[in-house]
Amino acid sequence: MEAVPGPIRRGVYFSIGAVSVTLGVIGIFVPVWPTTCFLLLAGWCFARSSRRAERWLHENRLFGRYLREYREEGIISSRVRKTSVATLWLFIGISAFLLAGRLWVVALLLLVAGAVTLHLYSLPTQARVQPTD
Repeated sequence: MEAVPGPIRRGVYFSIGAVSVTLGVIGIFVPVWPTTCFLLLAGWCFARSSRRAERWLHENRLFGRYLREYREEGIISSRVRKTSVATLWLFIGISAFLLAGRLWVVALLLLVAGAVTLHLYSLPTQARVQPTD
């Protein structure tokens, strides 16, 4: 990407960032669709293309605080974790009920939901305190 002229490179990064935000917002409403990874990718792209877009993303009322906490401290709030897991299992349950005739799909949904739940509960909810010497 270094050989690509600056304005074109910034345009590509900005475009990928904008698509990533869109995909991340979809993930807020669609279970098992990733949200955080798309928003983190958007932040990375915006940092290379547009300070204004990066600032908007990290100051966004809906998800800015959570992105900052995850980026700066690697944490997730207990409330976000509980809400995410509850929403995930609600929609997985509905999907499993509607797809009850296809047991392999239900098993896959349950496997993915279990993995996402384990991941969310593996994230710390507060910053780890570094020991002082």
